Amino acid sequence: MTLRRGTAFRRPAARRVPAAHLVVLTVLTVLIASVTLPVEAATRKRKSTKKAAPIPEVPRPHDPFAVSFPSSDGVRLVATWKPSPAGPSAPAVLLLHAFSRERREVAFLADELAARGFSTLALDLRGHGESVWKGGVRLGTSPSLQTSPNGFPRDVEAACAWLGPRATRVGVFGLSLSGNLAALATAAGWAEAAVAVSANADRFEKLAGTRPKSPTGLLVLASEKDPGRAGSARLLENLGRAPKSVVLYPGTAHALELLKGEPAAKDAAFAWLEARLGPVTPPPAPVATIPVPAPEPAPAAAPAPGGESR
Repeated sequence: MTLRRGTAFRRPAARRVPAAHLVVLTVLTVLIASVTLPVEAATRKRKSTKKAAPIPEVPRPHDPFAVSFPSSDGVRLVATWKPSPAGPSAPAVLLLHAFSRERREVAFLADELAARGFSTLALDLRGHGESVWKGGVRLGTSPSLQTSPNGFPRDVEAACAWLGPRATRVGVFGLSLSGNLAALATAAGWAEAAVAVSANADRFEKLAGTRPKSPTGLLVLASEKDPGRAGSARLLENLGRAPKSVVLYPGTAHALELLKGEPAAKDAAFAWLEARLGPVTPPPAPVATIPVPAPEPAPAAAPAPGGESR
């Protein structure tokens, strides 16, 4: 475009937005803000107030032998107590379930030990079964308990102390992780004998913490091909003091499966506890007797006819 001399240059006029369009844009902006801000605020609020899901209650049948007592840090421990007919003069065995299990799984051991004259206490470890309350707070099961010296060991110590006045001597029977607790009970002097089945000794020292770590009176049972358990059995034996023993069985059976599938393993455990804790022959059952009446004297014989002398 050619400009003529003396002609002023004018910029093109800016395009004006119709007023109606401005109104529509304003309304849309307000609507978007009114939706976005509450959503963001609600999201922030949910993140700041979110609580852990409550642990559901598990209904359980009534246990007429249930007892409870506190741990040293206030956990309400629940157990099944089956005293021997011999009362406090009989030895007792504390039965400990594996991690993430509960005391009902060892009920069959309680029955068999009772037949041999033992009293038994089957314990729910904290966070398991019915041992889930500390004050007003419900406890959960955490993997960190497997290596905490301030968790399960406190439960075992409290249970052994509870058995003290109710038994002449105390033994502990532990499965898997609880095999370490059984070993610790003898090392710390809470019990006189222990049986550890399929223990994982890698966790033993952490569970013990500052407590003594040299078990005594310990029998360790394990399967040769159960990963890591045969080596753990030998490690616990090396840490221990006499009397001590290790028995390995063929196969891969673990904990309860080993006891149920290998009768010799269960027999070895019972024999070990009997030898360490003293004679436990149950008293003979009373036999009802009925007195037999004495026989009455026979009547005198009548004389024969014609047999009289003249």
